[in-house]
Amino acid sequence: MKERDIQDYLFLHPEVLFPSGKITEKASEYSIQGKRIDLLFVVDGFRYIVEIKKVPIQREHIGQVVEYYGLMKTYMQDAKLKMILVSPSIPEWRSAYLEELGIRCVEIGAVPSDVQEVNRIRKSTVSFQNREKEKQEIVGILDDSAGVSFFDIAGPTTPRGMAFARRMLQDTLVPIKGAYYSYDVMPFCIANSNSPHYYLEYNGEHGHGKNVLSHCGVWWAYRFGFSEDMKKNDVPNISIISNITGLDIIVNAELQPSQKALRLRIEKDLSAFDHLLQEHGGLWFKTYLKYEHQPRVYQWVLADLMAPGEYDGKTILSVQQKHGLDFSEERAFWLNRIIEENHELSEKQIAQLRDKNKTLNLAIRLVYPFKRDAPIWSMDLKGQRSEIVEAVNKMKPLIDFFVR
Repeated sequence: MKERDIQDYLFLHPEVLFPSGKITEKASEYSIQGKRIDLLFVVDGFRYIVEIKKVPIQREHIGQVVEYYGLMKTYMQDAKLKMILVSPSIPEWRSAYLEELGIRCVEIGAVPSDVQEVNRIRKSTVSFQNREKEKQEIVGILDDSAGVSFFDIAGPTTPRGMAFARRMLQDTLVPIKGAYYSYDVMPFCIANSNSPHYYLEYNGEHGHGKNVLSHCGVWWAYRFGFSEDMKKNDVPNISIISNITGLDIIVNAELQPSQKALRLRIEKDLSAFDHLLQEHGGLWFKTYLKYEHQPRVYQWVLADLMAPGEYDGKTILSVQQKHGLDFSEERAFWLNRIIEENHELSEKQIAQLRDKNKTLNLAIRLVYPFKRDAPIWSMDLKGQRSEIVEAVNKMKPLIDFFVR
């Protein structure tokens, strides 16, 4: 099937892409500043450019598409310009990245020949529009001229904290992708303001946190890999997670496959890992015992906290081994405390705590923290974005170590 056949079909049947909008203008082979636009539509007052690719979207296409989108916004002097990318295949890793930037991804391999295919495309359109509407409502809470404060972020989720997480994920993707250019970057973000997770963020030796259980705060994350052959979450990612002490930028081995991958990689080359820790110079070491009280929802207990220079690769391995040896004793202690103190848990959730959690689940984190006294909290959004991008990009040698 030729690219032109799909282009002609969508020009004649734009309602496939815009099932509920009012289409007032359309053009094919539209040219501006020497650049060709496959299709241009005006729908409900918004201009949409449609770029059609005849091949599956590869990593090298991503930068081209994002650059093209930016150029079109500049040439057409329209900050609200929207873009749709059409291709026979757009892997999930790549569509997640593009759609976080506002580029709708639509898979069309051939001219639709039946109602089922048309309905599939329309359904994907409605789903994207609903996600975008929800995101814009959240992001709209923030004023560009002012950043968020420490108190917007530290602790359980707030509306401004939610808006900050969504805004930072969207605004940092392109500069982070620029630093991690050889990877696919897949974004994730908190979707529910009422987090069902709980954490206990406390370490008396370092005067860190409070010795009470609390709802988790906002978070977002970047997963790095190669979409052709990489399984989900089987290596550490970079997560940005808030808690009562501030905002942590984390090389994060949260799920058990990534915990194992981190340990095996450190075991394989201790000296190289220790060198990377020293090169960075600012990473704290944290572990969290995880106890599941409903499927994939946890009580997070800060188990270990060490400052930069207080640990190395051997320390990480020995800490994990010690928790393995102490598993039964620690499990009994923490489950009793959680059940006694967390009065929000239902009987079903308490039963899950007791019946599950039969093996060690120890999240391992290398953390660059923005604490209460960090300069970031006196900056505007642009400055806060720059601080976060710098912190994430400084972790690239560690991502290379664990992922490659």
